[in-house]
Amino acid sequence: MKKNRSNKNLDAQVALNEAPYSEYRNSLRNLRIADLELFITAAHLKNLGQAASFHHLSQSAASAAIQRVETAFGRSLCKHEKRQFGLTKEGQLLLPRAEDWIRHLHDTVATQAPQPIRFATTHAIARVSIPSILSIESIELKLMRPDRAYAAILRDEADIALVLDNAPWEGVIATEVGKGCFQLYSTQIEAPLGPVLLPEDQIEVLTLQQRWQQVYNQPLAIKARLPSWSLIADICLSSSEVGFLPDFLTLQSRLHPVPWQPTPSRYRLLALYRNAGNAFQSRLDQLLRQWRKVFEQG
Repeated sequence: MKKNRSNKNLDAQVALNEAPYSEYRNSLRNLRIADLELFITAAHLKNLGQAASFHHLSQSAASAAIQRVETAFGRSLCKHEKRQFGLTKEGQLLLPRAEDWIRHLHDTVATQAPQPIRFATTHAIARVSIPSILSIESIELKLMRPDRAYAAILRDEADIALVLDNAPWEGVIATEVGKGCFQLYSTQIEAPLGPVLLPEDQIEVLTLQQRWQQVYNQPLAIKARLPSWSLIADICLSSSEVGFLPDFLTLQSRLHPVPWQPTPSRYRLLALYRNAGNAFQSRLDQLLRQWRKVFEQG
Protein backbone atom coordinates (compact mmCIF):
# COMPACT_ATOMS: atom_id res chain seq x y z
CA MET A 1 0.00 0.00 0.00
CA LYS A 2 2.79 2.41 0.97
CA LYS A 3 4.59 1.49 -2.21
CA ASN A 4 1.55 2.42 -4.31
CA ARG A 5 1.27 5.79 -2.56
CA SER A 6 4.97 6.46 -3.16
CA ASN A 7 4.51 5.64 -6.81
CA LYS A 8 1.57 8.02 -7.08
CA ASN A 9 3.59 10.84 -5.47
CA LEU A 10 6.46 10.14 -7.80
CA ASP A 11 4.14 10.15 -10.80
CA ALA A 12 2.71 13.51 -9.77
CA GLN A 13 6.22 14.92 -9.25
CA VAL A 14 7.35 13.70 -12.65
CA ALA A 15 4.21 15.04 -14.31
CA LEU A 16 4.77 18.50 -12.81
CA ASN A 17 8.48 18.48 -13.59
CA GLU A 18 8.40 17.10 -17.10
CA ALA A 19 5.17 18.49 -18.51
CA PRO A 20 6.22 20.31 -21.65
CA TYR A 21 5.74 24.03 -21.46
CA SER A 22 3.91 23.94 -24.76
CA GLU A 23 1.03 22.08 -23.07
CA TYR A 24 -0.04 25.10 -21.06
CA ARG A 25 1.88 27.94 -22.67
CA ASN A 26 -1.27 29.57 -24.00
CA SER A 27 -3.30 29.10 -20.80
CA LEU A 28 -0.55 30.67 -18.66
CA ARG A 29 -1.15 33.90 -20.51
CA ASN A 30 -4.45 34.18 -18.66
CA LEU A 31 -2.99 33.38 -15.23
CA ARG A 32 -3.08 36.31 -12.86
CA ILE A 33 -0.54 36.87 -10.12
CA ALA A 34 -3.41 37.69 -7.76
CA ASP A 35 -4.97 34.29 -8.54
CA LEU A 36 -1.77 32.51 -7.59
CA GLU A 37 -1.49 34.55 -4.38
CA LEU A 38 -5.07 33.56 -3.50
CA PHE A 39 -4.24 29.91 -4.16
CA ILE A 40 -1.29 30.14 -1.73
CA THR A 41 -3.36 31.86 0.96
CA ALA A 42 -6.21 29.36 0.69
CA ALA A 43 -3.78 26.46 0.87
CA HIS A 44 -2.32 27.74 4.14
CA LEU A 45 -5.64 28.74 5.71
CA LYS A 46 -7.33 25.57 4.41
CA ASN A 47 -10.39 27.75 3.87
CA LEU A 48 -11.31 29.47 0.61
CA GLY A 49 -13.83 31.80 2.27
CA GLN A 50 -11.25 33.16 4.69
CA ALA A 51 -8.73 33.53 1.88
CA ALA A 52 -11.32 35.41 -0.19
CA SER A 53 -11.95 37.78 2.72
CA PHE A 54 -8.20 38.31 3.18
CA HIS A 55 -7.86 39.28 -0.50
CA HIS A 56 -11.05 41.38 -0.45
CA LEU A 57 -12.88 39.05 -2.87
CA SER A 58 -16.32 37.51 -2.87
CA GLN A 59 -16.66 33.75 -2.54
CA SER A 60 -17.65 33.40 -6.19
CA ALA A 61 -14.73 35.55 -7.37
CA ALA A 62 -12.32 33.46 -5.29
CA SER A 63 -13.71 30.22 -6.75
CA ALA A 64 -13.28 31.61 -10.26
CA ALA A 65 -9.68 32.56 -9.44
CA ILE A 66 -8.88 29.02 -8.26
CA GLN A 67 -10.42 27.62 -11.43
CA ARG A 68 -8.16 29.89 -13.50
CA VAL A 69 -5.11 28.55 -11.65
CA GLU A 70 -6.15 24.95 -12.35
CA THR A 71 -6.93 25.76 -15.98
CA ALA A 72 -3.58 27.47 -16.43
CA PHE A 73 -1.65 24.39 -15.26
CA GLY A 74 -4.08 21.94 -16.82
CA ARG A 75 -4.34 19.89 -13.63
CA SER A 76 -6.65 19.39 -10.68
CA LEU A 77 -4.85 21.13 -7.85
CA CYS A 78 -7.60 21.40 -5.25
CA LYS A 79 -10.02 19.11 -3.49
CA HIS A 80 -13.35 20.83 -3.95
CA GLU A 81 -14.94 20.19 -0.59
CA LYS A 82 -17.57 22.43 0.99
CA ARG A 83 -16.02 23.24 4.36
CA GLN A 84 -12.31 22.74 3.81
CA PHE A 85 -9.92 23.78 1.09
CA GLY A 86 -7.45 20.99 0.41
CA LEU A 87 -4.79 20.28 -2.19
CA THR A 88 -4.32 17.28 -4.42
CA LYS A 89 -0.88 15.71 -4.64
CA GLU A 90 -0.06 17.91 -7.62
CA GLY A 91 -1.37 20.95 -5.72
CA GLN A 92 0.92 20.13 -2.80
CA LEU A 93 3.88 19.90 -5.17
CA LEU A 94 2.96 23.19 -6.84
CA LEU A 95 2.52 25.15 -3.59
CA PRO A 96 6.20 25.64 -2.60
CA ARG A 97 7.08 26.46 -6.20
CA ALA A 98 4.30 29.01 -6.43
CA GLU A 99 5.54 30.60 -3.20
CA ASP A 100 9.06 30.78 -4.64
CA TRP A 101 7.77 32.39 -7.84
CA ILE A 102 5.79 35.04 -5.96
CA ARG A 103 8.69 35.72 -3.57
CA HIS A 104 11.11 36.06 -6.47
CA LEU A 105 8.72 38.39 -8.28
CA HIS A 106 8.32 40.60 -5.20
CA ASP A 107 12.11 40.68 -4.69
CA THR A 108 12.64 41.62 -8.33
CA VAL A 109 10.12 44.46 -8.16
CA ALA A 110 11.61 45.71 -4.88
CA THR A 111 15.12 45.62 -6.37
CA GLN A 112 14.07 47.58 -9.44
CA ALA A 113 12.02 50.16 -7.53
CA PRO A 114 13.87 53.47 -7.10
CA GLN A 115 15.42 53.80 -3.67
CA PRO A 116 15.20 57.12 -1.80
CA ILE A 117 18.09 59.46 -2.45
CA ARG A 118 20.24 59.76 0.67
CA PHE A 119 20.63 63.50 1.19
CA ALA A 120 23.03 64.98 3.77
CA THR A 121 23.09 68.63 4.79
CA THR A 122 22.65 71.04 7.68
CA HIS A 123 19.32 71.92 9.27
CA ALA A 124 19.48 75.46 7.85
CA ILE A 125 20.00 74.31 4.26
CA ALA A 126 17.48 71.49 4.63
CA ARG A 127 14.65 73.83 5.66
CA VAL A 128 15.00 75.60 2.29
CA SER A 129 16.05 72.74 0.00
CA ILE A 130 13.70 69.93 1.11
CA PRO A 131 10.29 71.56 0.36
CA SER A 132 11.41 72.32 -3.19
CA ILE A 133 12.08 68.68 -4.13
CA LEU A 134 9.49 66.60 -2.27
CA SER A 135 7.14 66.69 -5.26
CA ILE A 136 9.74 65.15 -7.59
CA GLU A 137 11.86 62.82 -5.48
CA SER A 138 11.86 60.44 -2.51
CA ILE A 139 14.43 61.56 0.05
CA GLU A 140 16.15 60.02 3.06
CA LEU A 141 17.43 63.07 4.94
CA LYS A 142 20.54 62.99 7.11
CA LEU A 143 21.12 66.18 9.14
CA MET A 144 24.80 66.75 9.89
CA ARG A 145 27.61 69.25 9.80
CA PRO A 146 29.21 69.95 6.39
CA ASP A 147 32.39 68.04 7.21
CA ARG A 148 30.38 64.98 8.22
CA ALA A 149 28.16 65.28 5.15
CA TYR A 150 31.30 65.31 3.01
CA ALA A 151 32.62 62.24 4.84
CA ALA A 152 29.27 60.49 4.31
CA ILE A 153 29.64 60.95 0.55
CA LEU A 154 33.17 59.51 0.63
CA ARG A 155 32.00 56.49 2.65
CA ASP A 156 28.98 55.94 0.37
CA GLU A 157 26.62 56.65 3.27
CA ALA A 158 24.97 59.49 1.34
CA ASP A 159 24.30 60.10 -2.36
CA ILE A 160 24.41 63.88 -2.35
CA ALA A 161 25.25 66.66 0.09
CA LEU A 162 24.64 70.40 0.08
CA VAL A 163 27.39 72.46 1.71
CA LEU A 164 28.83 75.95 1.65
CA ASP A 165 32.03 76.35 -0.34
CA ASN A 166 34.29 77.01 2.65
CA ALA A 167 36.59 73.98 2.55
CA PRO A 168 38.46 71.83 0.00
CA TRP A 169 36.16 69.05 -1.20
CA GLU A 170 38.51 66.49 -2.72
CA GLY A 171 37.49 63.15 -4.20
CA VAL A 172 33.93 64.25 -5.09
CA ILE A 173 32.14 66.18 -7.80
CA ALA A 174 31.29 69.69 -6.57
CA THR A 175 28.58 71.51 -8.54
CA GLU A 176 27.37 75.01 -7.76
CA VAL A 177 23.63 75.28 -7.15
CA GLY A 178 23.49 78.80 -5.74
CA LYS A 179 25.34 81.82 -4.40
CA GLY A 180 24.60 84.73 -2.17
CA CYS A 181 25.95 86.49 0.88
CA PHE A 182 26.04 86.52 4.67
CA GLN A 183 24.61 89.64 6.24
CA LEU A 184 23.17 91.07 9.44
CA TYR A 185 19.35 90.93 9.31
CA SER A 186 16.45 92.26 11.32
CA THR A 187 12.68 92.58 11.01
CA GLN A 188 13.25 96.36 11.28
CA ILE A 189 14.29 98.05 8.05
CA GLU A 190 16.08 100.79 10.00
CA ALA A 191 17.28 98.70 12.91
CA PRO A 192 19.36 100.68 15.43
CA LEU A 193 23.03 99.91 15.89
CA GLY A 194 23.50 97.39 18.70
CA PRO A 195 24.72 93.97 19.79
CA VAL A 196 24.01 91.08 17.40
CA LEU A 197 23.33 87.34 17.45
CA LEU A 198 26.14 85.22 16.03
CA PRO A 199 26.57 81.51 15.42
CA GLU A 200 29.62 79.59 16.55
CA ASP A 201 32.99 80.70 15.17
CA GLN A 202 33.06 79.97 11.46
CA ILE A 203 35.00 81.49 8.59
CA GLU A 204 32.10 83.79 7.70
CA VAL A 205 31.73 84.96 11.31
CA LEU A 206 35.45 85.68 11.67
CA THR A 207 35.36 87.65 8.40
CA LEU A 208 32.47 89.77 9.70
CA GLN A 209 34.32 90.51 12.93
CA GLN A 210 37.50 91.50 11.06
CA ARG A 211 35.62 93.82 8.70
CA TRP A 212 33.71 95.35 11.59
CA GLN A 213 37.00 96.11 13.37
CA GLN A 214 38.32 97.76 10.21
CA VAL A 215 35.21 99.93 9.70
CA TYR A 216 34.41 100.91 13.30
CA ASN A 217 37.83 100.45 14.89
CA GLN A 218 36.28 98.46 17.73
CA PRO A 219 35.09 94.89 18.28
CA LEU A 220 31.61 93.84 17.16
CA ALA A 221 29.23 93.77 20.12
CA ILE A 222 27.82 90.25 20.55
CA LYS A 223 24.53 89.73 22.36
CA ALA A 224 24.54 85.93 22.19
CA ARG A 225 26.29 82.99 20.57
CA LEU A 226 23.79 80.43 19.25
CA PRO A 227 24.44 76.94 17.88
CA SER A 228 22.73 77.21 14.48
CA TRP A 229 21.76 79.52 11.65
CA SER A 230 18.19 78.24 11.83
CA LEU A 231 17.81 79.20 15.49
CA ILE A 232 19.09 82.71 14.81
CA ALA A 233 16.64 83.09 11.91
CA ASP A 234 13.70 81.96 14.06
CA ILE A 235 14.61 84.36 16.86
CA CYS A 236 15.04 87.30 14.49
CA LEU A 237 11.69 86.58 12.84
CA SER A 238 9.88 86.66 16.17
CA SER A 239 11.66 89.68 17.66
CA SER A 240 13.57 92.85 16.84
CA GLU A 241 16.96 91.20 17.30
CA VAL A 242 19.72 91.52 14.71
CA GLY A 243 21.33 88.27 13.57
CA PHE A 244 24.03 87.18 11.18
CA LEU A 245 22.54 84.89 8.49
CA PRO A 246 23.04 83.45 5.00
CA ASP A 247 20.52 85.14 2.74
CA PHE A 248 18.88 81.86 1.64
CA LEU A 249 17.23 81.76 5.07
CA THR A 250 15.66 85.17 4.45
CA LEU A 251 14.29 84.72 0.93
CA GLN A 252 10.70 84.11 2.00
CA SER A 253 10.68 86.07 5.25
CA ARG A 254 10.31 89.69 6.34
CA LEU A 255 13.93 90.04 7.41
CA HIS A 256 15.89 92.97 6.00
CA PRO A 257 19.65 93.71 5.87
CA VAL A 258 20.63 96.37 8.42
CA PRO A 259 22.14 99.54 6.93
CA TRP A 260 25.13 99.86 9.26
CA GLN A 261 27.00 96.66 8.47
CA PRO A 262 30.31 96.16 6.64
CA THR A 263 30.54 94.72 3.13
CA PRO A 264 28.72 91.35 3.15
CA SER A 265 30.64 88.09 2.71
CA ARG A 266 29.87 86.12 -0.43
CA TYR A 267 29.24 82.37 -0.50
CA ARG A 268 28.66 79.55 -2.99
CA LEU A 269 26.39 76.61 -2.25
CA LEU A 270 27.72 73.34 -3.62
CA ALA A 271 26.21 69.93 -4.25
CA LEU A 272 28.72 67.16 -3.51
CA TYR A 273 28.35 63.70 -5.01
CA ARG A 274 30.30 60.95 -6.71
CA ASN A 275 29.99 59.40 -10.15
CA ALA A 276 26.76 57.44 -10.55
CA GLY A 277 25.03 55.40 -13.23
CA ASN A 278 23.00 57.10 -15.92
CA ALA A 279 19.62 56.39 -14.30
CA PHE A 280 20.69 57.73 -10.91
CA GLN A 281 22.47 60.69 -12.49
CA SER A 282 19.24 61.76 -14.15
CA ARG A 283 17.60 61.84 -10.71
CA LEU A 284 20.45 63.94 -9.33
CA ASP A 285 20.21 66.31 -12.29
CA GLN A 286 16.55 66.92 -11.47
CA LEU A 287 17.48 67.88 -7.93
CA LEU A 288 20.26 70.19 -9.12
CA ARG A 289 17.93 72.01 -11.51
CA GLN A 290 15.33 72.48 -8.78
CA TRP A 291 17.85 73.72 -6.22
CA ARG A 292 19.29 76.24 -8.67
CA LYS A 293 15.83 77.75 -9.01
CA VAL A 294 15.59 78.10 -5.23
CA PHE A 295 19.10 79.21 -4.31
CA GLU A 296 20.52 81.12 -7.28
CA GLN A 297 20.86 84.79 -6.36
CA GLY A 298 23.14 86.06 -9.10
